Amino acid sequence: MNAVWDEPLDTLRTRALEALERQRAGLADWVSRVRGEEGRAGRFRWAKQTTRGANVGATNYVLGALIHSGLFDHAITEEDANAGIAWIDALEGEAGQFHDPALLDRPPPGWPQGEPWPSPAMQQAVNQYATSVRRRYQGGMAERHGDLRPPAGWPQPEDGPQAALAWIKTRPYDENAWSACSHAMRMASLMLQWHKDGWFGIDPVIEAVRFFYEIQDPETGLWGTPDQRKNVRINGTFKLFPLLREQLDLPIPHAERVIDQVIAEWGRPDYDERASGCDEWDNWYVVALLRPLVPEHRGDEIERIAAYRIARTVEVFGQPDGGLSFHPGVASRHWNGFDMIEGAVAQSDAQGAATLSRGLTVCVDLAGLNGATSWTDQWRHRPGEREPDAIREPFLETAEAFVA
Repeated sequence: MNAVWDEPLDTLRTRALEALERQRAGLADWVSRVRGEEGRAGRFRWAKQTTRGANVGATNYVLGALIHSGLFDHAITEEDANAGIAWIDALEGEAGQFHDPALLDRPPPGWPQGEPWPSPAMQQAVNQYATSVRRRYQGGMAERHGDLRPPAGWPQPEDGPQAALAWIKTRPYDENAWSACSHAMRMASLMLQWHKDGWFGIDPVIEAVRFFYEIQDPETGLWGTPDQRKNVRINGTFKLFPLLREQLDLPIPHAERVIDQVIAEWGRPDYDERASGCDEWDNWYVVALLRPLVPEHRGDEIERIAAYRIARTVEVFGQPDGGLSFHPGVASRHWNGFDMIEGAVAQSDAQGAATLSRGLTVCVDLAGLNGATSWTDQWRHRPGEREPDAIREPFLETAEAFVA
């Protein structure tokens, strides 16, 4: 991290702006090469070399990368939008469950015999990304998790709030905070939506949020046990923040410690060798959502790191084909259990393009480059979805007791 302090901030910003414009041009070229088979408008593939056809996962990621790099209106035509919406509508079945044949008609190699296909988590991912594709084409930027029925195997609203609450409390937080917090946050978001729809009162949802605060590690401020890798714990923390910080706008205990943990992660000597696109984006999202709570904590340092990481991200994750790879030098082979690429291939992929583009938009914001580049500074998961005070107040009382 010494390089963050080696040069004036203006020099770091200039280098960042140059890198952003190079990457924007590269992304535009790469996106044109991963359009759907036979020129099908409105859908995209995972990579130039991929094992599956155009699908909702890849399409959602590509659209996200286009939005955040300021290329959406340049690359997406009216034909794309109309065809994309029609495609998603045709995939939707009963109770908001989507069937994307490119993903769901073929299990990945080695799928265990007798294991239900697809798994509930895989079906949930398809549902989430399909609705997000439709929303993006209709003019929305963000994913939402509160407007779907969960897949089979997850508690349903008619099962009652205690079933959903018990499910949240039994996720494997001690084994993998990343996936446990992801599923728990989605269920808690559904519970909040079900409360607003009149299924049950607010108390079980408050209890779910209270549980999240109870399992936070006070030593680091992260979620997950100390024996898990720090990046997994930061990822788990990230997964809870769309609900806790964006939708409910709640305080977070030990906010300074969380920021310190993330900055230490960036400073790890092997960070750029081991980090993924999710690590980079998750790190920035967590820091950005905590800064309003502790605005003076390491403020100048965060601004410098943001400017530095823009150029560094483009250097580490950029590929000759113009896009961004999820891992340094190599594309992501799997997504939510689906096989997307066979073997290690040095090429860009949709997940890398999306996660790193979103991380770069946070850096644009925190480095003070708003308006100086075609990239946006709109990085939130749920912009404009903050709950009204009447809903927030009972949650706020619970959160403040932990902060105190």
